[in-house]
Amino acid sequence: MTRMYSVYQKARLVGYCITLALCLVCAVDTMAIQISGVVTDGKNPIPGVRVRVHGGTKFEVTDSHGRFMLTTPGEAVTSIVIAAGKEGWINGGVKITPKTSYTTIVLERVPEDDDPDYKFITPHKSLVDLRDDQEKMNSLRLKSHTHFKESCNLCHFEPTCFLCHRELYTQWTTSQHARGVDNPWTLNLYDGTDAEGNENTGPGYRLDFPDNPGNCADCHAPTAAINAPGQTDLKVVYNRAFVAYPTKIGYKSFERVEQEQMAGSVDGAGIHCDFCHKIQDVEVNDEAGVDGSITLHRLSLDVEKEKREAEGRLHPMFVYGPYDDVVSFSPVSNSAITSPMVASYNPIYKSSDYCSACHQHKNEYGLPFMDTYREWKESPYAALGVQCQDCHMKPDYDVVYGTFVNGDAEKFWTPAEFRDISSVRRHDFPGGTEELVKNAAALAIEAVSDNDQLIVKVNVRNVNTGHHLPSGITIRNILMMVTPITENGDTLRYTGDQRVPIYGGVGDPLDGNFADLPGKGFALIFGDDKGNTHVMDWQATRIIEDTRIIAREEDISVYTFELPSDVGKVDIHTRLIYRRAFKPLADIKKWILKDMVVATDKTTVKPRKRLEASIPSEVLSLQDRIWSVFD
Repeated sequence: MTRMYSVYQKARLVGYCITLALCLVCAVDTMAIQISGVVTDGKNPIPGVRVRVHGGTKFEVTDSHGRFMLTTPGEAVTSIVIAAGKEGWINGGVKITPKTSYTTIVLERVPEDDDPDYKFITPHKSLVDLRDDQEKMNSLRLKSHTHFKESCNLCHFEPTCFLCHRELYTQWTTSQHARGVDNPWTLNLYDGTDAEGNENTGPGYRLDFPDNPGNCADCHAPTAAINAPGQTDLKVVYNRAFVAYPTKIGYKSFERVEQEQMAGSVDGAGIHCDFCHKIQDVEVNDEAGVDGSITLHRLSLDVEKEKREAEGRLHPMFVYGPYDDVVSFSPVSNSAITSPMVASYNPIYKSSDYCSACHQHKNEYGLPFMDTYREWKESPYAALGVQCQDCHMKPDYDVVYGTFVNGDAEKFWTPAEFRDISSVRRHDFPGGTEELVKNAAALAIEAVSDNDQLIVKVNVRNVNTGHHLPSGITIRNILMMVTPITENGDTLRYTGDQRVPIYGGVGDPLDGNFADLPGKGFALIFGDDKGNTHVMDWQATRIIEDTRIIAREEDISVYTFELPSDVGKVDIHTRLIYRRAFKPLADIKKWILKDMVVATDKTTVKPRKRLEASIPSEVLSLQDRIWSVFD
């Protein structure tokens, strides 16, 4: 009896606990805050505005009357920031208390006029040194002890991207975008020099067109080329920005700042932050960058600049971007100073169309300088909504708390306590790098011994790239080598016809020359009207061959080898490597060429038997996983 009573008591206790848990869950739900409101331009409602809790992942869109309703988390907070953004409008928002149930957000249209005299901001660290101007330093010091709000920044900082976005800046400095002007290979191909500075060495655009600067700068040095699209000399930009007045990183005088601005030193930063975030629209066509594809919108905000300068605050900076909740006031601190950034939400920053500006371009004969955007557009990835940014600007899960504002800005402007990390995109823009090249393709080998012959069928599948493999400028290439080795270490004699083409390099294989070995090359090969092959894209008038592998498709090739009767087993080694340039071109230009491994495979067979054992490349499991998504 006592035992039955004990069981009964335990059952009641469990029931109480379940009931209590349900009550707590309901209580948490009831703590959620319902907020409704309207977005206006000060007079009229604005439909189609994205409204969200600052830093949140979910948003609502205002109806035809500008109305919205949000449900916010019920955590104990002292204030909530509701942010709003729409294309063509400056982001806005309000800070409210948890007791607020209705609010109004007022947005302002982005001014229409583009300012051609706008001075682009350097992305680099810039500290103004006033020690040589004692009178001015004393004057600013006196003011800073009275009413100036951001005294240190006024005196010692030129407003730059480094100031507020330290981590993103560091990533950008490692990118090819940052090397748009001073990339040695780019300059060598432009002016016809080699890596040692020798002139008239190998192909060079200016060697072929000495009186025409061309449109290279329209993508490589856009803030210089915007003043003369299609007519800006890339080497002149380099000389101004790296020889005459290179950007001095760190302490510099006001005089030096002015000299750099007059010289256009910022142009040497290539495809830099202030340029990219001034892009209002991109027309998808075959023109190059600022010469017909990109529409810039530069705002100086002079009135606001004078006002903020008088208060000792940083100059305002207008930018476009992918966020609709970047606001100019601190979301979490009432005492923090407002941000200098004036932002406008623009959906094109999450679209591949944005990338097409410089990754879709043809020469005068209609042949592609760069065809990557079209390759993506015709691929299954485009149909699935997978954009360029999803691979080349993957979320940066190493950024603490998912915030993209860090560095000195934290001293005077507190960013969001947390932003979903998946929305913080990295800015090193990896392309033909080991990180992305590895596992871009998968190998599958089928080997059969037939009488005195070994037959090897190789299947190469483009499993992980949303465009052709390889892609980009047309000197990119991939080589595949198939090498069967016996137990004694001997290589079987090749009897087939499929061989690595001449652009794999002629000479000792130990020096990276693989031409004529059993295998294949994957590349786009141009020719001209004079019968020359392997010409540069600006010289091309015809396509000789295009063996690149289309996204999600495969290439199959067969190789035959003489098989001696006394061979016990054979290890077939297949290697797929990526090169950023053709080997003969790299040799002429004296470039250091690095072979990047895409995939490898070792398949073991015994004579006169079908495939007995296989050690596949690591990418096969990934291949099966990726293909299952599409098949």
